[in-house]
Amino acid sequence: MKMLAQGAEAKLYLSEYLGKKCIVKVRQNKAYREKALDRKIITERLRAECNLVSRAKSAGVRTPLIYKVDIEGCAITFEFLEGTRLKEGLLMAGSEKAGMLCAEFGKTVAKLHSAGIVHFDLTTSNAIMHNGKIALLDFGLGEVSARIEDMAVDILALKRTFMATHYRHAEGWRELEEAYSANFQNGHAALRQVAEIEARARYY
Repeated sequence: MKMLAQGAEAKLYLSEYLGKKCIVKVRQNKAYREKALDRKIITERLRAECNLVSRAKSAGVRTPLIYKVDIEGCAITFEFLEGTRLKEGLLMAGSEKAGMLCAEFGKTVAKLHSAGIVHFDLTTSNAIMHNGKIALLDFGLGEVSARIEDMAVDILALKRTFMATHYRHAEGWRELEEAYSANFQNGHAALRQVAEIEARARYY
């Protein structure tokens, strides 16, 4: 296996499964935690991530297929999706194309939140353009939640990284918000909550 990336929670490897390219995500042990507790937490997060991916896919959100779950090895084997990360796609795009991509991403997030899932790591790096559609990656920090406040936090975190990385496409962000609110029943409420959080942050 070839290591592709290492984060605080997991390592990603490029490998092969039944003759197909795949991504193997191996959750990392935490030396500061008691061993049995660490094992319990990792196992719970592993199962939770699998459940979130399955739930998202059932809601119409494109995600990589899960090929294999190895509880003992603390690993999930995912389908390898050929494509370009949304981050790179937006960096290369003109304003019209960027607006279309942002609207599509807004619809994707709307489907996710409509299914009662918050990602908690929404970035354009965790989305990939695959076969003309946007797929979401890495549900490792996600949770099942119907709370508008959680969805607002999800959107606000995305907005902050979006504006820092794609400041040329501020209009694209508006397209994303419009698509999100048009496709999610509580979208307007979540966006109002985002505005309230931003206002409080400016005040303090």
